[in-house]
Parts: sequence; C-alpha cells; structure tokens
Amino acid sequence: MSTSIKHYRNSFLDIENDKIRILMDPWVNTANEGSWAAAEKGNEYILNSVKKKNIDYIYISHLHTDHYDLKFLKELKKKQKKIFKIIIKKFKDNRLKNELMSNGFHSKNIIDIPEYKIQKLNNQSKIIILPQVSSSNTPSEYIKYDLDTSCVFIDKNISLYNQVDNPYSLKDIKLVMKNLKKIINTKFDLAFVPYCAASEFPQSFINLKRNDKKKKVIDERIKKFLLTGKAIGCSNIIPAGGSYMLDSIFSKLNKFLAIPRFDQIKSIYDKSKNNKFNLIDTQKNFFIANCHKIKFEKNNFNEIFKSVLTKSEKNTRYNKIIGSFSQKKIEILLKNLENKMPDFKKILYDKTKTEIEINVWSKQPVLINNLKKKSPLFVHKIKFKKKKQLTLKVHMYYKLLLGIIHNLVSWNEVQNHCLYERKPNIYDPDSVFWMNLYKFPQIRKNDKNN
Repeated sequence: MSTSIKHYRNSFLDIENDKIRILMDPWVNTANEGSWAAAEKGNEYILNSVKKKNIDYIYISHLHTDHYDLKFLKELKKKQKKIFKIIIKKFKDNRLKNELMSNGFHSKNIIDIPEYKIQKLNNQSKIIILPQVSSSNTPSEYIKYDLDTSCVFIDKNISLYNQVDNPYSLKDIKLVMKNLKKIINTKFDLAFVPYCAASEFPQSFINLKRNDKKKKVIDERIKKFLLTGKAIGCSNIIPAGGSYMLDSIFSKLNKFLAIPRFDQIKSIYDKSKNNKFNLIDTQKNFFIANCHKIKFEKNNFNEIFKSVLTKSEKNTRYNKIIGSFSQKKIEILLKNLENKMPDFKKILYDKTKTEIEINVWSKQPVLINNLKKKSPLFVHKIKFKKKKQLTLKVHMYYKLLLGIIHNLVSWNEVQNHCLYERKPNIYDPDSVFWMNLYKFPQIRKNDKNN
C-alpha cells in the first residue's frame, strides 16, 4: 500500500501508510499569545478526519506554540477514542515533557528519543530526531542551544527529511547530513525546508525603512533556501516552516512581513543554474509515494488551512493582569529582580554585545501613532559590569513586562508584541535570546507545597 504525505501549513505534516498515521507539528489555533492567526477550518478538518483514520503518533519539534498547539492536542485527545503517542526529543531540559505531563498526557504515552537514534514505530516505519546546532546563521560560542529539532521519517515507500524551522546554517546542514550518513542512507525523496524565519525583523523595527529591508530579507532567505536545498541532496524540495500572519492589533504589521511568496521563490529558482532538485508547491499538491516513486495529487489545503484574521485579544494572557500602571512599583520590582539574579545570567548578559534598554508604555506600542516622537512612561537600562557599544531599545506594554518577569508568558512567544530600535543596526541574536532569562524563577505547584 502507498504512503500519503500532506503539508497543511507552516511545519504541519500529515503522513499516513497502511499501518500508521503520524502528524508532525500540528498547528491550527492561534499562537504566540494570540498574535498569530489561527486556521479555523483546519481544526474541524483534522478532527473529522480521525473518523476515517486514527492518529497514532504526533511528533512535536519544540515548545513554540505554532508547533506545540496544546488546545488542539487536548481536543484530539477528547475526540479520538484511541490513545495517540507523542514523540519528542530527549532534551537535557525536560520542559516540553513536563509541560505535556502537567496537561494530562501520561508519561507512558510520551516517547522521548535521543538525537540520531532510529526509533521504530512499527515493522516498516521509523523516525529519527535531529538536534538543534546553533541559534541562527550567527552561532554562539557560549550558549548551548538545545531547544529545537528536525526529523527524518522512513517507511518502505518514502524517505522524508523535515527540517521544521530548526535554524540550521549551511555549515550545520553539512554536519547533520554527515552524522546521518553514519546510521542511514541519506538519499531523500522529499525534503521540507524552511524558506523564511519567524522573526520580528523587519516589521517590528521602527527606525528602519521596513519595505526596503523586507525586500532584502526575502532575497536573502530565498538564496539560503536554494543553497540549503542543494546541500541536502534531495530530488524534491518543499518550502515549509516559518509561514504565518499576524493577528489582532498586530495585523497592521503584516505588510512588512518578510515571507516570500511561492512565485518569488520559483522566479529565482528558474533563473538559478545547476538546480539539482524539483521545487514543489504544496499549496496545490500533496504526495502519494509507492516504493519511492512520487505522484502528485491536487488539494484544497490552502483554503482549509488559511490564516483567519480577527480583532480578538482574548488569547493574550498578560492583558488579564489587574492593576493600573505604577512606575515606582515596577522600578522596585526590576531592582529586586536584578539583585536576585544568579551570577550566570549576569555573566551571559555581559558576554553579549548589546545593551538592552526597556521603554515602558501604558498601552501596546503598536497602537501608538508617531511612537518615536513621544516619550515612554519610563526607561530602564539593563546593566551589570560590562559597557557595550550597541543598544537595543525594546518598546513594550507595561502588562507585557510584568507578564515576562513573573513567568506568566514566555519571551519567545511575545517578542513580536514589542517594537524595537537598534543603534547601530547590527543584529546580535544572543542579546534577544538572553531576554528569556529576565524573569523570576518559576515556582511549580509541587514546589509550593514543600
């Protein structure tokens, strides 16, 4: 029997053969505290599909909510009588596994696999999880990144590489493929490769000519996508991962999103010489594989899984924080936070190249006209020992700041809720990453009882 491979949106794949059905990074609901739009019809489509074929496994690459859609997982658990198993990497940090268990998913139904280990799903299907190597195209020498993953799926009909939106550089790709060759034949039939990044740049940077930067970023990302496609050595490459639309009050920034259209990718692909792969648009086709021969079938997934824009802010949890703005209280809170901050966090911050300046506002900065001509309620510069040449101004709503430092929201989910100014305009990824550490330690329920 054949294997079908369907790509719905972002990194969401649906793979089915005669023995099993596996979803990869299913995402249908809003993500990133309601700032990324949902695919409302997609939820109904998948939940109805289990009447025909149960879902046996769900692979989750990492904790970001456009990959870890907890609402969908809970709905599926109620809808489907058969228990599905969740596949994740065996991370050194067990946050993803702990998060799943705290939300009612039993540990016996969570398969956490070491990187580069072949995990058999049955007698004909297997999966291999690949690690994160660096943070972006700019690797760090002092932060060990172990947050994201990619994967390989193999059965008798298909050999598939799914990079998800794991930020591999070309150097990383070569290393990963070299390691894979030690355990499997790395000749893939299909490869799903990210063609854009879920970045705040350029749409959230107010001191730039954003349209000019958008064009430059799109050109750079298409070039990298094509180079990555060649490096993987696969006959069919599919642009996937990192695609989204901003929702709610943030939708006004959609015009600056640096997400290439397929026709833009195809235009540069057609002009490129020595392309060693076919470029496939999965908004028009899904795949039927039989003994590594691929047939294309037409689909209507673009309509079913399209992003639906709303005006709702109900999914933004920090909006529920009660209390009016008090500069004195927030200044005391920040002083207390930094005084209690462990030394390793301060050392990491001093190793970054950029000083972070927090500009606090009484409402969402994206709603304030002529922001650069107005003054924030107050400004706080994060300083420890080392003086820095670069500055990153972060404009944020005071409730958002409270949500971050009290661990009510993850910085990774709300980066695009802020506006930024770089002086000078130099990218320092580790400074932005460091903001994940700017919070009080999380107290779990079990800890409170001790």
